[in-house]
Amino acid sequence: MPKIDSSYFGSIIIDGKKYNKDVVIFWDGEIQEKDGFHVFSKSELQDLLMRDPELIIIGTGNVGNVKIEPAAEIFARVNGVQLISKLTPQAIEDFNKYSRKKKTIAVLHITC
Repeated sequence: MPKIDSSYFGSIIIDGKKYNKDVVIFWDGEIQEKDGFHVFSKSELQDLLMRDPELIIIGTGNVGNVKIEPAAEIFARVNGVQLISKLTPQAIEDFNKYSRKKKTIAVLHITC
């Protein structure tokens, strides 16, 4: 399972490797880079649910500019998946904590 070492505006270091894009991190070690986003949608959630997570953590950026679509929150509840959204620094702490106990996915915005 991956460990997020640190992050700062515009970069994140995971298992010693630096990424300069937003990332999706899976409990099994897979890391996908993604273009910057400011809305976490139901459609994106549906794609993540294909991986059968127990918990999805959304890092909303350093100042919280990412918004979660209400439809995504409802869809997560209906499908029995816990969805947590926090500022990215706190979301990183949660991922490092929970990914050792639960099948956790983190979607992290690393700028605003």
